[in-house]
Amino acid sequence: MAGLFKNMFGKNGTISQPGEENTVQVDRKDVAEDLFIEKKPVLDDTFMANTKGILAIYHYLESDFETKGFDDSMISPDESYKKENIRLIKFDLEIIIQKVRIYHDSLLKEIDFHIASRSRAGLVDLVEELKSRKTDLLEHIQKVNEIENSLKSNSGYCERAILSYQRGFMKGMASITQASLLSKAF
Repeated sequence: MAGLFKNMFGKNGTISQPGEENTVQVDRKDVAEDLFIEKKPVLDDTFMANTKGILAIYHYLESDFETKGFDDSMISPDESYKKENIRLIKFDLEIIIQKVRIYHDSLLKEIDFHIASRSRAGLVDLVEELKSRKTDLLEHIQKVNEIENSLKSNSGYCERAILSYQRGFMKGMASITQASLLSKAF
């Protein structure tokens, strides 16, 4: 089978008919896939991929949304495009919050198991250390709840990210206007 394709599509992109030599050259111009498809996952860098818990949320919220807004306005300075991207920022934050919740729930169950089993074994100091860790985890869970509530009410941390994105988008639109209209002579 491989021989058939090798005979039909010879080396260097040439096409041949059965019984003919490879004489026709194919001129292919590939369009880069990234021109039309955005493949960036929510957790796109190694820090985010390896960071668990509330730090993943903070890392996302500290992202440079202003530059993202500016770049997006250069692609399409349309109000509906801006609104869609703001919705995507919120959805990405929701995804990260859900991942953090799953991680926290699993960690809480694991800590509870170790507290119970080490308590039965009489390891008092270790149990106290685990209880301290559990208290810290419960505080983190409460903070995640606060961030989620701010997301739902468009205030606090989420509002900061959105305002930053909108500022960048407006700067981009202003830049387009200055470059295309205000620089022209009358």
